[in-house]
Amino acid sequence: TAAQQKSADEIEHLWSSGKQIVLLHGVTSSGKTDIYIHLIEQQLAAGKNILYLVPEIALTTQLTTRLQRIFGGQLTVYHSRFTDAEREELYHASARTEPHVVIGARSAIFLPIPNIGLVIVDEEHEPSYKQAEPDPRYHARAAAIVLAQEHHANVLLGTATPSMESYYLAQKGVYGLVSLTERYG
Repeated sequence: TAAQQKSADEIEHLWSSGKQIVLLHGVTSSGKTDIYIHLIEQQLAAGKNILYLVPEIALTTQLTTRLQRIFGGQLTVYHSRFTDAEREELYHASARTEPHVVIGARSAIFLPIPNIGLVIVDEEHEPSYKQAEPDPRYHARAAAIVLAQEHHANVLLGTATPSMESYYLAQKGVYGLVSLTERYG
């Protein structure tokens, strides 16, 4: 839609003007995923890899099916419910050099993904991004930002209900802020 295109353009403008982290505050059903897909396609075309974090992989079957349909063999799905052998195989698959997308829950942050151009943290407000037990204890949103900084990559935090921390940092101008207020369709 025009609103989605405007939001995507604003995100790209903020990144090009030096805002590495952008908060996409989009109402429910506004089409944030379509914006993510557009930005992922651009990164893949530029030869970059993408880390796409979701709060709970079990709840995102529809999303992974959609991304599989679009990106096919360029998509790797990673989460902690795989067996150790499957996780080892996916660990090595994530390290491949040809452009690809890794989608996963918070543990995907530890995969050896080279040449990251974009990190997406979908539903950035979700408490499941915070690892409390067992060790190591970390917040995947914060770790994703550090990872992106190490790769000189951009970060997109997407949500309909921003966390207080992210919204505060966006209001203060530390993060870029893009609002998508129209529902898709």
